[in-house]
Amino acid sequence: MAHEPDDSQAPPEPVEETGPADETGPGDGIGPAEREFVRFAYRYAHRIRAVVVCSCAVLAVPAMPADRMAVASVISCAVLGWSVLHYRLGMAGARPRWLLAADMAVLTGLCLTQDLTIPDSQTMYGSTWLLVVVSIVAVGYQLMYPAGLALATALLLSVVDLAGAMLDRPDGWDYAVPNVSWLLVQSLLAQGLYRLVLRASRAADAVGTKAAAARRRHEVAQAQRSAEREHLATLHDTACATMLMVSAHGQSLRPEILRTQAAKDLRRLASERETSGETDVAQELFAETGDHRLVVRAEFDGSLGLMWRPAVAALRGSLGEALRNVSRHAGVNSATVTASREGDTVTVVISDDGAGFDVTRVPPHCQGLARSVVERMAAVGGRATVDSRPGHGTAVRLEWPHV
Repeated sequence: MAHEPDDSQAPPEPVEETGPADETGPGDGIGPAEREFVRFAYRYAHRIRAVVVCSCAVLAVPAMPADRMAVASVISCAVLGWSVLHYRLGMAGARPRWLLAADMAVLTGLCLTQDLTIPDSQTMYGSTWLLVVVSIVAVGYQLMYPAGLALATALLLSVVDLAGAMLDRPDGWDYAVPNVSWLLVQSLLAQGLYRLVLRASRAADAVGTKAAAARRRHEVAQAQRSAEREHLATLHDTACATMLMVSAHGQSLRPEILRTQAAKDLRRLASERETSGETDVAQELFAETGDHRLVVRAEFDGSLGLMWRPAVAALRGSLGEALRNVSRHAGVNSATVTASREGDTVTVVISDDGAGFDVTRVPPHCQGLARSVVERMAAVGGRATVDSRPGHGTAVRLEWPHV
């Protein structure tokens, strides 16, 4: 071959060990960052609640006087059992509102029996194990449920806890007021922090959505440019080549030859629309070698098999352009085409013993191989290389995929 010429808080799906479940399912349009944060907050709230409540229930028994030790032990075991069951149900995706109702019933009973669980010697309500339990539960609710429901349950817990203190010490219940009030403040702070991080997660999702849209637009633009390059390359190999043949032969070109060539060109252009499925590699390459006025020595392995249709089209188009360059510029009337397959890689080599050319000094207007071969193979994820020297012929190597 010779010198070349031419967005509201919503719990995620009920998946075990991943997050809460709501009776109506996850919210529409929730982004990945928000979803992961909601799941993390839900799991964290369940786990920290289970650890704190179980620890308080165990440590509460030794603090009780001997005459109430047995009752305190029963209550402690009940609290431990419910804490474990609540954790397992919550992490398994149980209906959250049903679980919340059962939890509130248990905590209400616990708060209203303070005379059985808090020793009379404890005059500072802020140091009681029950307040620690109620506080961690109220704060945990802010990470588990929608804001309105979570704050309402925290207020209800405060009222029930204060009522239990009044039943336990009718004459001195006001000692519990400051601590119960602080429970509400803790719940508000936890809800505020949750909403702050939730807003940041949604902002991250918005940025990610914009970036994904930009990537899609870029990919679509690249696909359009690739399709345009392939179409132009096919036009170069078909209509342009036919027009060049007409201009070269003039009146000596028989009409039937022109009609046959034009029909082939139309079939090639129509085949561009087929972009799915597989086709036989050897069959397509053999068909291309028969379309040229050259003596083509074809050496194909028997294992070429089937391959992705656009890749085979690129191999065939590149083979055709390489053979046309041999015919026009190499000064010889023969070429050798070898094709082999190793794993998923098909390699086609087109070689001749013609005049050759300097690949580093190709004029800008002579870019047939660069556009119809190199760019065509790159567009489908393959590779094409041209090896030539003046007086030593040319070899064009096509590979797909390039691994």
